[in-house]
Amino acid sequence: MKSNQAAALTVILSVLMLMTGCGSLFKGSGEGQTNAEAFVQNEAEGDGFIIRVGAWFIDDRSIMAQFKQNVERAYKNKYPKAKIQWEVTLGENYTNKLITELESDSAPDVIFNQYYQSFTESGYLADLSSEAWTDKLIPQVKKTMTYAATENRFRPYDSKVFAAPMGMGVRGYWYNKDLFRQLGLEVPKNLGDLLAASETIKQSGIIPIALGFKDTWTVGQHFNNLLQSIGYGSDSNYGRSLHEGGKRLDGDEVQTTMQFFQTLKERQYINKNALTIDWMQSAELFTSGQAAIIMQGPWIGGTVEDNFAKGDKPFELGFFPVSDVNGYYDLLQFADQYISVNAKTSLMQQAKDLVAVILSPEVYEPYCKGNGYIPAFTDMKPVFGNPVMDEVIEYANRSDSHNRWELYVATPAYNELLAGVTRIVSGVEFNQGDLRLAQIELEKGKEWVNPPPE
Repeated sequence: MKSNQAAALTVILSVLMLMTGCGSLFKGSGEGQTNAEAFVQNEAEGDGFIIRVGAWFIDDRSIMAQFKQNVERAYKNKYPKAKIQWEVTLGENYTNKLITELESDSAPDVIFNQYYQSFTESGYLADLSSEAWTDKLIPQVKKTMTYAATENRFRPYDSKVFAAPMGMGVRGYWYNKDLFRQLGLEVPKNLGDLLAASETIKQSGIIPIALGFKDTWTVGQHFNNLLQSIGYGSDSNYGRSLHEGGKRLDGDEVQTTMQFFQTLKERQYINKNALTIDWMQSAELFTSGQAAIIMQGPWIGGTVEDNFAKGDKPFELGFFPVSDVNGYYDLLQFADQYISVNAKTSLMQQAKDLVAVILSPEVYEPYCKGNGYIPAFTDMKPVFGNPVMDEVIEYANRSDSHNRWELYVATPAYNELLAGVTRIVSGVEFNQGDLRLAQIELEKGKEWVNPPPE
């Protein structure tokens, strides 16, 4: 049975739009002051300290610079003498570095992460269940963030909260509306339309689709979303069917997905340097007018505005989902940035207070707005800085949204698929036999995969 998260999104938005208050997550002083608040007040009058924050996504965009300023300013109100030390490792090396630090008890006090469940099971994260902000999480989000033990050894963590999402969003194709109008192009409704539009764009001397595949996560982002639509367009239980053997990683769905990238490469619909530039460089191709389309997450809106402010000629931004050949799309609502507290920190209360500051409306709402995210809290309204988000929400409200297919596949099998995409983009012709190893790894790894509930 599929989980229609898009319908839930509609309900969430309806409720949030009716909210008129954006009350603070902190209670006022005076009568009813908690012990924790008293501690904060007393500590603020004492000696200063340095608190460390680890992250991988806080780059040099103005959105992120403003985020850090907002955090530091709000935290100073609680701890005037405190200093926040931002320890940022951009890209994929962050997680490996963080795991090494967690294993050696040298990790930052507050950590942004993508693997809060496995970190919880490893005992790396502090219990945040008693924090005031947990009661303000959207019910569906709180259910997701509340750990549910599947084995006896994990029972100590059961029914507790160890992380909070930094907003929710969707991924898809973002395009230059002005260019589409100039070329007389309609918004693509399926893969065939997209390829036809790409040919027209190419003939005009512009790169149809900007790719920045230097980092594996961008390869996965594009491949995952395309197979999400192609897979569930053929089978409403596609993920589980992969796990149970009804579908295969060398089957028609994956072949169609791989062939799409083959077509992009053969017809020169992508930039020649796709494997040597990162996502921000591909965004520069897009905003400078050298490319017409880019596949990215909701943060691209803020990046586009940032690049316009730096001198790129502004254009109207549009959006359409990643669809299959029949126009079916599965617009998965996602969160990929979570905030937690290191269980071994010597600044436990100060770290929890910093998390509360980051999740407060004055910090969290501008962050969500700049990144195109929907807030995960009931007392915060979704406010978007770009009208393109109205299009995103309209598509989301009409979309199915199933569990991510990759949750049913062992990591070695998944890595084989991404390696295959990279080979294709490098110029190696796709062959169905190339998928055999991915299927073998899928079968070998089934015992290590715990399928999510439908």
